[in-house]
Parts: sequence; C-alpha cells; structure tokens
Amino acid sequence: MADKFWPTKQIAVASLHLDSKNPRLGRETSASAPRQIIQYLFDHDKAVDVADSIARCGFFANEPLLAIREAGRFVVVEGNRRLAALKALREPGLLDGAFGRQVELLSRRIADKTSISSVPVTIAPSRRATDRLLAGRHVGTPVLPWEAENRASFILDKLAEGYTNDQLRDQLGFMTADIQDARLTRAVAEMARSLNLPDEVRQRLDSPRAKVITTLERVFDSSVGRKYLQVEADPDHGLRGTTSKAEFIRVFTRLVTDVALKRQSSRTLNSNDNIQSYFESWPKAERPRQRPGSFVPAEIISGRSVASPARSVQAAAPATKGHRLNRYVLPRDFKVRVPNPRLIDIRRELVALDREKYPNAGAVLLRVFFELAVVDYLKRSGRLEALTVRLREKGKLRHGTPQLKDLAPEIVRAAKAKLSSVDSQKVEKALRYDPSAPFSISELHSFVHQSDMPSQREILQFWLRTEPLFRLMLEQDVSENAHEDE
Repeated sequence: MADKFWPTKQIAVASLHLDSKNPRLGRETSASAPRQIIQYLFDHDKAVDVADSIARCGFFANEPLLAIREAGRFVVVEGNRRLAALKALREPGLLDGAFGRQVELLSRRIADKTSISSVPVTIAPSRRATDRLLAGRHVGTPVLPWEAENRASFILDKLAEGYTNDQLRDQLGFMTADIQDARLTRAVAEMARSLNLPDEVRQRLDSPRAKVITTLERVFDSSVGRKYLQVEADPDHGLRGTTSKAEFIRVFTRLVTDVALKRQSSRTLNSNDNIQSYFESWPKAERPRQRPGSFVPAEIISGRSVASPARSVQAAAPATKGHRLNRYVLPRDFKVRVPNPRLIDIRRELVALDREKYPNAGAVLLRVFFELAVVDYLKRSGRLEALTVRLREKGKLRHGTPQLKDLAPEIVRAAKAKLSSVDSQKVEKALRYDPSAPFSISELHSFVHQSDMPSQREILQFWLRTEPLFRLMLEQDVSENAHEDE
C-alpha cells in the first residue's frame, strides 16, 4: 500500500506514461518506444488478462496506479500492465497481430469508454520513495512476479543508486543471500549473451520467457557444476574463475548451446549426479580441463556489467572462511527446545541433510517439519483449538483438523505480535499462498506435485525467510517443560 500521505488524483490515461525503467521489461525493452513497451507487456506479461478483467469488471478504483513526476510527466512506476491494458482498450490499433484483434473485441464490450478515460493515480514524491513498495509487491506476493533476471537487476540497480546492504535488508526486505544471488544471476546471463553463438542459439537465449538462464543457474548453483566449470562463488562478482578465461568460454559455450537448443533442461540437469553425468558424457577430448589462470565475469562480458565490476590490478584478497553459508537444510545451531520427540528427530535429520546432494528430500522434509512446528506452536499457545472451533462453525473444517493454508494466517498473526517488523514481513512473504511467488510455502507444496525439482538455493531462501519464525516457535517462545535437543 502506498504511503497514506501521498495524494491520489483522477488523471487522464492519455497523460500517463509507461515506465521504461520498469524491471519487468528487463534488458530487451528498457529503451523502447511506448508502443513497443505495450506490445511487450501483452506478448510476455499477460497484459491481455488484465485487459479482459477491465473489460468485464471495469477498473478497480480502490487499486490506484502509482506514479511519480519526471521531466514534467506522470510516469507510472507500479501498474504498467494495467496502464498498457487501458491504453490498448482505448486504442486497439496500438497492438499488432492476434492481441490487436483480441483487444479490439474486448474494447467493444465497454459500452462507455469514458469509464476508462481517466483513473485514480497515487502520486509518490520520488522514485526512491517507491522502492520499498515495489520490492514488497514483487517478492512473494500475489502480484505477477518479475523474472529472476529482472529481479536481480532491480536489486543491483538499488545498490548502484546508493543503497547499502543494510538498507536493502531493512527497507526493501532483501537479504545478503538475495544480493549474492542477484550478482550470480546477472553475471551468468551477461556472460552467456557475450558469447559468440549461432543465431538460433542467441534467439532462444534472448527470449524473455525461455528458461535458459534459469537452467544455467542450476548448474552454477551445484557444487559439481562449479567443479566442472571451474568457478567459485564471489560476493563482489557473483563468481570467479579458477581456470583460464579461454577454457571457461569453451566449456560454457557448449553448455549454453545444449540448454538453448533443449538438448538439456532443468529436468536433465536437476541434481549433482545429473550434472556429473552430463559433463562426463562429453567426448574425453572435449571435457573441461584445468588450465592456469583466473577471471571475473567483467572480463568476459561485453560492455559494462551491472553484476561484476572490473577487476583491479591488485590481486583480490582470498575469501575468508568465517562467514560461509551453512550447507545443510537447517543450521546446527538451531535447536528444538520443546518436548516434541518427532520434531526433535526430524531436526536431527535436517541438520545433517546436504541441500546440494539431497534437494528433493530436503524440500519435502522441510515442508513436513514446518507444518508440524506450526501445529505444535499453535497448540501450545491455545490458538489451534480456537481456530478449529471457528472453522467447524463455518463448515470449513476438512478431515477434522485445520490444513496448513488455514494455519498460515494464524501463524503470521503470531509472528507480527512477537517478531520485529522486518522479521515478520519476511515471514509473511514466505507464507503467502501464491504459486508464482519465489521461495514461498506454495513453492514447497509444488515440489511434491511437479517434475521441476527445487534447487539448493530455493531451499536456503525459504529457510532464511522463515528462520525468525522457526526460532520463535521452537527456541524462544516455549513452555516450562521445554526440552533441548542435542
């Protein structure tokens, strides 16, 4: 929700401008003309669904667009899909192809075009003032999320604008792991696009909805993938090569080509074993070889990189070993201090379960552990019984006990009452039921039902967002009969 002190005015749609800096547009459209941006949002971001909703139900006045004044114009920074839909419904000729014909039919259903000639718009004082709102709405909420690469660009752009890591965490809700992931995502994408590739491969690589970059990220996330590619994590560049630049480019080009041409996919490169089998399937003479040298992504990327600054002449200091992310699903310093033998047993397994080696088992068992912890906490606090009674009275109690989707709002309320605002916001994002939201409880559910398995990074992100709640439920807010597991 926008700041309550920001004014909201009725403004003509014709006077509103699409935001060319919208992270949803990414690198493909950031410098395009308004008509091209509208076409892009219909082609790639389901703006036609928004147009259909407006044609059927009208524009919801209780959900104003969010705009800023730039160069004497009103630029919409939140609600570009809605603005594109409004402009297209008023002038279907702005769109080419099938979408133009479809929107023309939708436009005819609107009897009074003046109903969409002007809409409510909240005016923010500056672009920076909107950052927190934009970050909150597009990370783990029902709003259609940004693509991973565009999300990474948003984070890195905020750093370039002067945000510190602490400000990104406290004001926008991005953690250290999010920043490191953003650098890796953009470094992989920018290096791939800098390769000398055939047109067919480049076209698929540049497709904004192709999952080429996502699949490549899986390989870089894997310890086995990093071993064959001969790279290691680097907080300043996303990654750092431990072989010659020429050798990495040779191997990386083959990998990008195989993924872009669908010879490999997220299913065939799903686990460490899969990735090892893939590289070992190469002819022996073509497999990755150790060559003396090192590099950072900026030395491969054409032009200036938003993810990797140029390496200074002075040799980089070796990475310290003191601040290394835990490799297991749960950190060993996390304890269960409640007298629940089942929770204690599962915790012992999760602190020994390697995220990279066993991502499927880790995701499923973490999902089970979370629900059992929530039920245990709500039962001890007396909230479970009250919730059960309410659901039974409403006829919504299935199977005689509340389901996790019923428990989530209750535990979010408990988090808001017991945790800091920053921690409670992280928890709320993780527990919202939205299949398209990254690192949410919905994604843990999907691991059970879909073939696209989780990566170790997705498991880590869910833990990082819910860690304050886990520690509240099982370490801090405990009964007098608390028990500490060993």
